Amino acid sequence: MEKTELEEVFCYGLDLGWESALISRYNAGKNEPEPVCCDRDGQELSMPVVLARRTADGEWLYGKEAARVVARGEALGAYGLLRRLLSGEELSLGGETYRAEFLMEEYLRRILALMGQQGGSAVTMLAVTLPEGALAAGGVLTDILARLGVGRERVLLLSHTECFMRYIVNMRQELWKNDTILFECGDEYFYYDRVYFSRKREPLSVMSKHGDLTEEYFGGGICREEAERRAYWFYNMVQQQLANQPVTSVFVTGSGFLDGWVMGALQKLCDGRRVFYGQNLFARGACYAAHMHIEGQDCLFLGENMTREDIMVKAYHDAKEQYFLLSEAGSDYRTVKRSLRLVLDDTSEVEFLVDHVMRREPLHEVMILDHLMQRENKTVRLELRLFYVDRDTPVVQLRDSGFGRAGTTHRIWEQIL
Repeated sequence: MEKTELEEVFCYGLDLGWESALISRYNAGKNEPEPVCCDRDGQELSMPVVLARRTADGEWLYGKEAARVVARGEALGAYGLLRRLLSGEELSLGGETYRAEFLMEEYLRRILALMGQQGGSAVTMLAVTLPEGALAAGGVLTDILARLGVGRERVLLLSHTECFMRYIVNMRQELWKNDTILFECGDEYFYYDRVYFSRKREPLSVMSKHGDLTEEYFGGGICREEAERRAYWFYNMVQQQLANQPVTSVFVTGSGFLDGWVMGALQKLCDGRRVFYGQNLFARGACYAAHMHIEGQDCLFLGENMTREDIMVKAYHDAKEQYFLLSEAGSDYRTVKRSLRLVLDDTSEVEFLVDHVMRREPLHEVMILDHLMQRENKTVRLELRLFYVDRDTPVVQLRDSGFGRAGTTHRIWEQIL
């Protein structure tokens, strides 16, 4: 997004969770995010994702104030707003029925007003991060924010993994000299993300590997064990992760850690690496993402669904040999559907160049078209298609489509690159 030199920039990060939300605003003077909502001692406060309609006058309240008036019996409360938005579930309060989208809009209206109170009367860029399983609501949230005055071009939607990737590259480089690991534990889930880097080319490529420990922790009954036994399990599980590749820093976040059971394990993990514990990581990461989007990011962030390689096909054009780009690293593999027409010139082979961000040298892949129907030179036309079966499995397909009056077998060749 372009901006003038005199234009004041207001970048925010909103961590919108199942039960609570956190907001950060980018402080250009300090070059880092700062909390929007604090207590009298300056401690960052999370806000319950709750709306309440006061019985006396029908006024809508939100956050902690909403929770308080509901507890006192002075209002009717609307909880689980994000889950309701996903399911489209309606809610009845005091004899009136409200759509989930309306309730979320009322909540976000007040969140934006809170941002405005911090000096940002206009939001330059707002990055919203959602928990796993909630990203499907991103389109509706974008529509809601547009109605509230934050246009679609000023909204970024990010997963927690994507926030962590942006958070870590804004830390001191000694903290991500090697891999970094994030552990996130909620009331019903337990995930980890290993973030690693490829420095072989510019820009720096940042990648992640996502893991799910939910079944082991909750399904296996570990969550019901005493704190000491849970800490023992956590320490050994982390040690297994650390054995695979050098790890510089470990981050721990989530409501599932709030009772402190993990602290004993974290103290032992500090040997030879840095360990961080806190609840504001995603809001800060989202805020960094918003700022990087405005200023121009100098890293290539490759999330779970982003391809890891450039794929090109070798061909002649304008009397010279060239490589034509079919797919670029950082593309969502689910949307890669490239097609191209080729005419063979005295050959039965097609050559591809696969340049993976983690390899020092690109690979040359040759596709041999066996049993190709014999015809005059330059009368064999091929239809090329490139698609992905999954993020790491690009498939190239060639089909003999004939040429003018020349016959064709419509034969199809496929190869994994």
